[in-house]
Amino acid sequence: MSPAAVADLISPDTFAYSHLDKPSVDQLGQQYRSARPFPHIQMRNFLNLLPGEVLPWFPADSWSGWSRFQNEYQRRKMFCADIDQIPDPLAGFIRELCAPRFLGFLESVTGIPALIPDPYLEGGGLHCSGPGGVLAPHSDFHFYRRLGLFRRVNLLLYFNPEWRQEYGGCLELYERGDEAPAVTVVPEWGSCVIFTTDDKSVHGFSKPVVGERWRRSIALYYYTSQEATEFSGDDDTHWRTHGDVSGLATFRLWSYKACIFTSRCFSRLGHRLNPHLGGKLVPESGIAAKPC
Repeated sequence: MSPAAVADLISPDTFAYSHLDKPSVDQLGQQYRSARPFPHIQMRNFLNLLPGEVLPWFPADSWSGWSRFQNEYQRRKMFCADIDQIPDPLAGFIRELCAPRFLGFLESVTGIPALIPDPYLEGGGLHCSGPGGVLAPHSDFHFYRRLGLFRRVNLLLYFNPEWRQEYGGCLELYERGDEAPAVTVVPEWGSCVIFTTDDKSVHGFSKPVVGERWRRSIALYYYTSQEATEFSGDDDTHWRTHGDVSGLATFRLWSYKACIFTSRCFSRLGHRLNPHLGGKLVPESGIAAKPC
């Protein structure tokens, strides 16, 4: 495919949202804000392109641009957050989904104003998980130190033709504290999931990718310059499951949990003490604030 033909794949019309009228967007907003276990929507057929038009440009597992996680929480997962390395049309998709037109759509659906994309794609960009790959349930970092912003919305766009639930790698959304997911989303071709990210939005894919398959996606995160009014986390990713450990690793894991618990208590207390957020140690209802 010529460079000109690739460029033709990149436009706002590439995505289904660009054809929605205001009542349709308002309806999506109602669905988003009423969804459980936390605000989210899944838009099937979000991408108006066929697999054969895009997949030839998605890098193979041998691509030199991939970075690889070296931990069990994100086993067999690769990523590229360098927009200059990501090939078109994929880089063009990312730019379109960070443009003002799409930001306006996101703000209308989520009800969160003044959303800001991340030019550095910290934690985002291209993602690819291979055979046996997992992403342990977690809640994301909230405070983005590099830009001094606050993470509010996640977007996941999938590039997996004919994917089925039994292939593993399905996105799971959890009620906080539950072991089983409340919602399971098959990462099928052209499907887009958008959700509010905070301390309560536990998500991941705990079922490993089955067989010689590759789970492909774009992940984008959107921020605000103003802190959320409710405590939404700190600057760390918080893993909610840890697998089996023994011996010295058990002591290290419990030490980790104790440190994280203490850190989050101080973060939560600081949020409530901030006079600009209107936080109170005792809510207006008179009910004592929940302990950390």
